[in-house]
Amino acid sequence: MRFFKAALFTAVLTTASLANADLVANIPLDTSRYEIMSINELSSHAAQGNDHAQFYLAKRLQKGQGVAKNTSQALQWYTRAAEQGVAPAQLNLGIMYLRGEGVQPNLQQARKWLEKAAMRGDNRASYTLALLDEKQRNLVDAYKWYDLAARDGMLDEKVRSKARGKIGQLALNLSNSDINSARTQADRWFQNK
Repeated sequence: MRFFKAALFTAVLTTASLANADLVANIPLDTSRYEIMSINELSSHAAQGNDHAQFYLAKRLQKGQGVAKNTSQALQWYTRAAEQGVAPAQLNLGIMYLRGEGVQPNLQQARKWLEKAAMRGDNRASYTLALLDEKQRNLVDAYKWYDLAARDGMLDEKVRSKARGKIGQLALNLSNSDINSARTQADRWFQNK
């Protein structure tokens, strides 16, 4: 069973990407001011409760960028930012729980944080949830999450496109009743967010 869980997590995570936080004005469009801060300044802002600084500090700690890699501390900073509603932090936290990065793998915690990110419109989280459900053969739930990931206005167009393709593939294995049920669940979930 442990091997199955490890294989499931690995398969899901090979397609899930790490998040990027929102952009900030007066800097190049692909860079946040927190990305270019010194580690000391970033740590200071994070300690003062700045959610974006917490996210970027966690990201640097997770990857070892400009600071020694420390996934346990990254997990702590992602958690602080995630608790303040930062969707990319929620996404990364969910992925870390899936991988067992800095913490024991925990599917329940992973789903909790991924669902919170999905609730905030991060379709990378919806797509990851769909992958999990598909690997576990929960095809109606997988269809629901792919449907949500493919909706207009979602964060990542590449993910939307991939989700549309997965919807077509899953539809081959589901009845019309299952598809309608999944769409109804997706609509209900979307309206309640």
